[in-house]
Amino acid sequence: MQRGLLRFAVLALPYLFAIAGAARYPSYGTLQTTQTDGVLNVVINNTYSTINLFDKHVQSDLANLIEELQAPDTDVRVVVFSSANEEFFIGHIDVKYFLPGYESPLPLFDPFIPQMLFPVSLLWNITQLPQATIAMIEGRTRGIGNEFIMSCDMRFASEAPSVLFNQFEASFGVNPGAGGGMYLAHTIGRARAFEYALSAQDVDARTAARIGWINTAFDTSAALHQHVQALAARIAVFEPMGIAATKTGINAVSRPTFDVLVRDAQNVISGLLGMPSVQAFFEKFIEATHNQSISPLELNYGRDLGELFK
Repeated sequence: MQRGLLRFAVLALPYLFAIAGAARYPSYGTLQTTQTDGVLNVVINNTYSTINLFDKHVQSDLANLIEELQAPDTDVRVVVFSSANEEFFIGHIDVKYFLPGYESPLPLFDPFIPQMLFPVSLLWNITQLPQATIAMIEGRTRGIGNEFIMSCDMRFASEAPSVLFNQFEASFGVNPGAGGGMYLAHTIGRARAFEYALSAQDVDARTAARIGWINTAFDTSAALHQHVQALAARIAVFEPMGIAATKTGINAVSRPTFDVLVRDAQNVISGLLGMPSVQAFFEKFIEATHNQSISPLELNYGRDLGELFK
């Protein structure tokens, strides 16, 4: 009997290890990762979307990545996020997520943080990571894309014309549901947060750097990459507990609290999404952007959004 159990255990070991290492959510290959020493480079490459939508594919892969980074045995100390799409770092959320009939393999709420909608919890969990996180931005980033970079500890960008920032939810009749307005208020000040979040203006990299939206804007892509990789390598030689402890202190005074984020951002947008005028605007936006693909409106939303109100 004991020999039989032992034989079963030996035969089952590979299966058990496979289960232990299996991804919790479906894998779509939208995040390409390479690691050098303690630095993990994560390239966002959503091949299901021409504008790098923050859709169910990216969300699923990001959830799996976050779980790996939360593991106590990880040797990653710095995470650098970048984009393979020259025009879009992260375009925005898949607007179809808010419309009836949307199907996804992901839960509506995070099973480990049941008060938070799944995409909101992803960004909250990024702020909670013990690693230093850096967004290396080339291309447009709007809506939840901007909330993604605001959830990172540091943000650097090139000054290419394609680099534009926009917290544009007010133009849809809703609010930044993952706390984008709150992060902006902490980062660029209350008055400027109102100015940009309420007007849905596109902000170029040089302006963003001047007002503190991002750390620094660089003349060239090469200079951006050189600076970010050097900074990441420098931080990665430090003890992980020092990185994590420093993040805890800074987060305590620079990030909305969990309760405030849920009550005054997530729950507010949840109450607005079902409004007939909001649903109609989503439908109009999808049509005007040719199903959220490369289009004049996606490229120049801040300039051309007036077309949606005619």
